[in-house]
Amino acid sequence: PPGSMSKRRSSRAIEAAGAPSKQRRGEPLICLVCGLYADGKVAVACSLLKELKATSVLVGDLAAKRAVSKKAGGAFEVAEYAAEVPHLPDGSIVIVAHDFAQPSRVAAAVEASGSSSPKLLCVIDTRSFLDEWESVEALPPRLREAAKTDLRAHLRDKKRCEVLAECVESADVIALSHAEAADADELEMLEAMLRALNPS
Repeated sequence: PPGSMSKRRSSRAIEAAGAPSKQRRGEPLICLVCGLYADGKVAVACSLLKELKATSVLVGDLAAKRAVSKKAGGAFEVAEYAAEVPHLPDGSIVIVAHDFAQPSRVAAAVEASGSSSPKLLCVIDTRSFLDEWESVEALPPRLREAAKTDLRAHLRDKKRCEVLAECVESADVIALSHAEAADADELEMLEAMLRALNPS
């Protein structure tokens, strides 16, 4: 996504994702926040909520529901979806996907339901992305076991690097969390990698 890789604050990523100023009047905005970095996804979702009005929040796991509810302070309805893909209420919606959800699959289901095409935001932890990307290890057995019966965890049998690739390649916007922890050369290398993976 043009310019999005250099964004160091979630608020700027939100602008690229289509904040209210870029919405057509009366058209609901659906944002799908994905990635392996749970805390980062919650932070971006809560920043989105500050920009949007009359928004519902759907989350892919109980921990995310608790975190978003706490940060939102009761100002928004937060619900956990248990199905393979969320069933959307009316109005603008922020979806915080399960860590192992396949974003393109969720987006396709949303469109098939007749809703507008969602904006896909991938949140990356700059501090750990390169290590995770180079790792060929499978997800820890504990996580794989817990995800076995979870319909929302589409990518539960994939390696961490494969889950990251799926999220990055399908994203409309990539938000770099903790970019201040990297020096200029590291950021330049990271952004080059991300642009190669997602040149659109």
